[in-house]
Formats: sequence, structure tokens, C-alpha cells
Amino acid sequence: MSKRLELASDEYKSKFKEKINNDEEYAKLASGVEDSYTLVLQAEPDKGVTETRVVGFEIKKGKMTDIWSGERQTSYILSASYRVWVDILLGKIGANRAFITRKLSIKGNMPRLLKTAKATDRLVALLREVPTEFHGDYINQSFG
Repeated sequence: MSKRLELASDEYKSKFKEKINNDEEYAKLASGVEDSYTLVLQAEPDKGVTETRVVGFEIKKGKMTDIWSGERQTSYILSASYRVWVDILLGKIGANRAFITRKLSIKGNMPRLLKTAKATDRLVALLREVPTEFHGDYINQSFG
């Protein structure tokens, strides 16, 4: 078993960038993408997740050119409770389904984002390959 990386930690973000940039399928699917994203993992104090975590990244021509913690101006803001992000990473709900059911809030150019749905699905699939340690009550759902 690989060492699990704490979700949203610097080590996790580094592995995320490495996975994306080494995947030929993602590069093809996201070849026309020139956008940046903010992911907001909202705190759930009643579930032991005491702080909101914010991760941002930029994709240009199928490659992740930057990744960071904290807020910056980005093309899109995707926000959901920590639980929803756990469910997405575990494959219990797809990112597109989470949006349709209003569990995931998205701000930005929706028609342009929808054109990259297959790239998003591949990105999530790659994240599922990263051994992940969740926070709070979700720790028992950690994987890898």
C-alpha cells in the first residue's frame, strides 16, 4: 500500500500535478483548455472537518501549469461541502451529477465548462489513483 496523502496538502497537490501532466489521455481531452479553477472544500465542523480548504490550479493546452492553496481570481469556482468532494473522489457521484443535483456549485462560463466534461471526468479518474487521506469523520473512507 502506498503512503496516503492528506487531501489538499502540498504533497497531494504535487502528486495531482504530476498525474495530470504525465497522462496522455488527459492531455488530448484538455488540449483546448486555457482555464483556471478554484476548488472550495467547505468545512463541516460537525463531521470533524474544521477548516475550509481551497485549492486552485491552471490548465493550459492539456497541462497543469500551476497549482496553489488559497483564493485567486480564476475562470471557475467549484464549491461544495467536504462530503461531496469525498463522494466524488470515491466515485459515489460524478462531478457533473453533483452539479446537476446542486450539491456542487459552479461559477463561471457554463457552456465552455460543459465542453470539457470528458477532460473533467479523466481528471477525477486520475485523482482516484492518488492514495488519499481524508479529514475528520471521513478518515475511515481514505483509500490507496
